[in-house]
Amino acid sequence: MGGDDLASDDEYIYGSGSLLGASFSDNDSVSSEIGNQPQSSSKKRKGNNTDKPSSVEVVSSSKKRRKKKKDDAPVSSKSLLILAGRGIALDSAESQVKFINTLYSHSMKMNGNNEAETFSFTPEHFYTTPLGTDEKIKQFQHKKLDAFLKGPVTSTKRLKNWKHECSPMVIIVTLSARRSVELMKELSSMKLPVAKLFAKHFTVEEQVEMLKGAVKGSGGGGGKKRSDRRYSIAVGTPGRLLALLQHGRNEEGSDGLGALRLNHTEVVVFDTHEDSKGFNVCTLKDTSSDLMDFLKEGVVPQLERKKSNMKIAMF
Repeated sequence: MGGDDLASDDEYIYGSGSLLGASFSDNDSVSSEIGNQPQSSSKKRKGNNTDKPSSVEVVSSSKKRRKKKKDDAPVSSKSLLILAGRGIALDSAESQVKFINTLYSHSMKMNGNNEAETFSFTPEHFYTTPLGTDEKIKQFQHKKLDAFLKGPVTSTKRLKNWKHECSPMVIIVTLSARRSVELMKELSSMKLPVAKLFAKHFTVEEQVEMLKGAVKGSGGGGGKKRSDRRYSIAVGTPGRLLALLQHGRNEEGSDGLGALRLNHTEVVVFDTHEDSKGFNVCTLKDTSSDLMDFLKEGVVPQLERKKSNMKIAMF
């Protein structure tokens, strides 16, 4: 499963090759000064070549023709989808729904699912900033995670006194472990325990125990004991979240649920922070596939419940 490493250089979605094709390239421009270089007066040159184009002019003309063809080339649908993902957190709920539905339906189709049976997200499944919110406040909230969470989280009191084991109230999905660490630093002002559900320095088994509230024992045996600690917030990458969602699900005597459970989760935040190449957790190849599977196996079953109050939010 991808998305657990610190970064990735293989940043393409659902296929090989660059998606931001040549139509976005500006590297073929040629300076007009090149054609104005003085001609050599060498005596070895024979005949009058004034009627023939210089080699520099031929190269320049050829490059201009190639650039014209590239500029005229149509932009692929995949490129448009990746471009649509840039700044998606500040778009309307309708735009976010269309974006996620496109990704989700494509992923289900690639996995052989019947398109007619594919779940369809609606604006009611998404949190959006209330109408009339000042634009400066909106921009500030989308820069500070602790400020942003005050919107989709309906009760700060319940967040601070969360009682549910293995099912955080808020799950934040990021594109890398490094980004997860950055967000955890932003959340430190809330003074709440945050579950670290990414691969850096933690095994799946350690995180399973963490979600159950187990802590290291105080005795000399180095064992673990249960505590009353419950994580109201979790930060993780799609691959590790999916692994925890599936962990132990099919074991004998299990209740059919994994180590991570979303039956009490109220907010799933997609952190749409972009890497150096403009990819986010939804469009990066290493994370997009796992994110869609996480939606299918964890989020969608909860949204299908009649009394579900779960919301997807884009930060």
